[in-house]
Amino acid sequence: MDATADRFAAADERRVEVFVRSMLPPLGAKSRQEELIARLDELAEGSALDAVSLTVTGNRLCLCDTCSATDAGGDLIDRVAELDEWGDEYDATASPFFETRELDSSIAGETARALVPPRVSAALYCDDALAGVFPCRIGGRECAVTDLVDALDSFAGERQLVVER
Repeated sequence: MDATADRFAAADERRVEVFVRSMLPPLGAKSRQEELIARLDELAEGSALDAVSLTVTGNRLCLCDTCSATDAGGDLIDRVAELDEWGDEYDATASPFFETRELDSSIAGETARALVPPRVSAALYCDDALAGVFPCRIGGRECAVTDLVDALDSFAGERQLVVER
């Protein structure tokens, strides 16, 4: 997390992209999702973040050639794959939270591969470079999306102290 704090402090632009499966998740998850977005918006209003955006992924992303070749499907699969692959330089990984599933219907006689993203995930970009993905495992410790928001609060406070000095 120290490397992310350093990148955050040195960046000219900081943004967070939130990825959700649904704009209306199951009740219980809905209030947590709303709270997350509200906290990130507060950080943007307080100038700790330059932007917060929201992308709806859906429950599963089809990995077939047809769907992957569409503009929307290909872009979304590429974006989610970037999140899934993040972390090598930090002894971190988001991969356990992004599942690839093999689907099979003996009735329809069809099979498909799907990427299943977490219900909510978030990516921190510092100067357009991916600086963090949540949820993740860093050094064996699991970090939730709320841990990102807590860290951003801390980073913003540290940044404010430096600016005031």
